[in-house]
Amino acid sequence: MSIRQSVVSEAIERWATASLIDAETADRLRSAEATRETLASARVSQYILAISGAGVLMIAGGVFLEWAWPALDDVGRTVILALAGIVVTIGGVALESRGHRAPSSYALQLAGLGLLFTACVWSEQAWPDRSLPATTLGGSALVVPVVLCWREINSRSALMPGVHFAAALGFLAIFLDRSTPLSSDSIIWSLDGVLALAITGVVRLLSVGSERERSRWILNTFITAMGAGFVLVILTATGPLGMTDALLPMDAWWLLAAALTVWGLEKGGDLVTRRSLQYLFALELLGWVALGMATARDTFDQGPGLATLMVSGLAVAAYLYADRSGYTVVLVAAAIAFVIPIWVWAVEVSGALGGIVALLLTAGLLFWAAGRRGSAETS
Repeated sequence: MSIRQSVVSEAIERWATASLIDAETADRLRSAEATRETLASARVSQYILAISGAGVLMIAGGVFLEWAWPALDDVGRTVILALAGIVVTIGGVALESRGHRAPSSYALQLAGLGLLFTACVWSEQAWPDRSLPATTLGGSALVVPVVLCWREINSRSALMPGVHFAAALGFLAIFLDRSTPLSSDSIIWSLDGVLALAITGVVRLLSVGSERERSRWILNTFITAMGAGFVLVILTATGPLGMTDALLPMDAWWLLAAALTVWGLEKGGDLVTRRSLQYLFALELLGWVALGMATARDTFDQGPGLATLMVSGLAVAAYLYADRSGYTVVLVAAAIAFVIPIWVWAVEVSGALGGIVALLLTAGLLFWAAGRRGSAETS
């Protein structure tokens, strides 16, 4: 029994004991939850099998290319890769209309885009930059994830719009590199601009309280865009800006991501969106543990004291916010983020014994806070 199913079962028992629902209703609720849990488990298995199938398909393509590679020139290799990518992608799109085959469809689309992207990269061996064939292939390939993204938005798929958006950024980078005289720094700035426009758009959509189906793809696209932003921040910092240390820009981007997530929790979205944003904020808090500690050590060249202040201090603020709002998963993440740097500090300063003492003191503080919280709830 999963954690969720256990919680739901306990809730049903409480309602039945308190006579809020009759025995027949309780049985129907248990049956519905058991069915939902079975379907969820089957869907996870589908995704695992589909992703494995896509991996095997890529391996099969690699074996074929290894066999045919010596007999082909660079143009032939590029064309074969591109055609294989298009065929596999079309096959994935065709499968998507069959709901129970959606995992296989998504995996095939990813495999097809991967083959098409490989063809675009390999085309550098076949045609020079800014030649008609290179521009044609790059532009045509760029259209594929853009069209697929728009199609998935209209079909209200929750997952694929974000995936296709991330793929479109990669194809755009290849297209600009192969088809324009832009330098690598200019290409990175162009990608930054596209990403900024996309994030502005999805944040706007999150703010208007869209219906349940649409909000899922908007949220997933937002998460994907913010994740892609970390990659572009590193590229921008170490490329156009010439920074040897990209941690501060990553800190700034993390702060923006966390601020937008909190804003979404407070102002945007329906219940489904808000629940998902809680998990996103919890992951961001856990990510801040490594990022904040690395910034204190590498960028500011300070010991564990500053790292503890930066990470644990923010964790306390997040805990207070989550406690006020009733976000349990954020409370757990904040508690973990609070404890880890304290333990590291104690071990580094005083060895294992100091770490034990620090953890005991921290545990005492947490138990005291829990007691205070319990007193407030019963008063």
